[in-house]
Amino acid sequence: MTNANSQGSVSFIDKDFIYSSARDPEIDSMLSNSEACKKLSPQEKETIYWINFVRKEPKRFNSEILTPFLKQFPEVKSSYSRSLLHELSSIPPAPVLLPHKKLNEVAAKHAKDLGSTGSTISHSSSYGASFQERMNQAGLTNCVAENVYEGKQQALQAIIFLLIDNGVKNLGHRKNILSPDNKYIGLSFYPIKNKKSFYFLVQNFLCE
Repeated sequence: MTNANSQGSVSFIDKDFIYSSARDPEIDSMLSNSEACKKLSPQEKETIYWINFVRKEPKRFNSEILTPFLKQFPEVKSSYSRSLLHELSSIPPAPVLLPHKKLNEVAAKHAKDLGSTGSTISHSSSYGASFQERMNQAGLTNCVAENVYEGKQQALQAIIFLLIDNGVKNLGHRKNILSPDNKYIGLSFYPIKNKKSFYFLVQNFLCE
């Protein structure tokens, strides 16, 4: 089974997000000791950190991150943010996602392809390969999923917006991030040609 999702859109005032949340030492230790993280940028590692934080501590993410974010950015409030608040208050913790070298490579290749060509969000490559074809070429034929995000290179902000999933009726990004079935993750940021300060973030998930 493969699953690909592209983001909806939301308008908000671009300002710093102020929050207070102690770091999770277990997640930080996992990232610092992971061979698959050695070549990742600080923001890419931080993205994996926040994905694992919300999986491990959904209620704490709700109270320490999401609730303050919605207070500071009330224009982001919607039925989608309300459903996320409800979901995070009720779901059990999920296992930590382990960084995966092959998934990092697949994500980096697609992010670079989209960014260097100045493409719009897509799960198909600039040379016409579909999501399924790209995964097959990488030898990932089973139980793989992908999120694509466009925005600033800010890890926590990207995760918040993918979790809210504004305008995405099937909540595909949220499901990929929170799914207890997923075991591995790879991702990559890449700058978008002719779009200053904007990046594509590609996330790939694997459940086996």
